[in-house]
Amino acid sequence: MSALTNTSPVKYDDTEYGIPAVCYCGERPKLQPSFTRTNPGSLYYTCRNREDGDYHIFKWWDEAMMEELKSVKEDILKLTCLNQMREALQDQKEEIANILNMHKENQMELGRLKALIANKSDGLTMELKLTNVFVATLFIIFGLVTSVYVSKTMTV
Repeated sequence: MSALTNTSPVKYDDTEYGIPAVCYCGERPKLQPSFTRTNPGSLYYTCRNREDGDYHIFKWWDEAMMEELKSVKEDILKLTCLNQMREALQDQKEEIANILNMHKENQMELGRLKALIANKSDGLTMELKLTNVFVATLFIIFGLVTSVYVSKTMTV
C-alpha cells in the first residue's frame, strides 16, 4: 500500500469490469489522456500512486465505457423481465381475488340452500306425519267398514 493513501487494498475482481471505482491499492482512479505515439489523446483510468512500484489500475476509457453499457443493458433486460413478472403476478393476484369472491358467493349460496333444505325437510316431516295419520285413518275406516260388512253378512 502506498504511503500517500490511507485506504485499504481492494480485491482484484472489484476493479475489473466497467468503470473502475477504486484502484487495487484502494485509491480512486483518475482519468488521464495518453501521450504515447500509438494512442495519442486516448483516455485511460489510472491511479495517482502508479509510480510507487505496486500494481495499480490501468484501463482504457472506451473499454470501460463498453463494459459499463453492456452492464446497463443487462440491467435493463432484467428490469424488463421483472416488469413482465410483476405484470403476471398482478394478473394472478386479480384472478385470485376473483376466485375468492366466487368462493364467498358460493358459500353464501350454500348457506341459503342449506336453510331452504332445512325448511323443506321440516315441511316434509309434517307432510309425512299428516300422510301417516291419513293412511292410518283410512286403515281404521277400512277395518271398521270391513268388520261391519262381515258382521252383516254373517248375520244374514
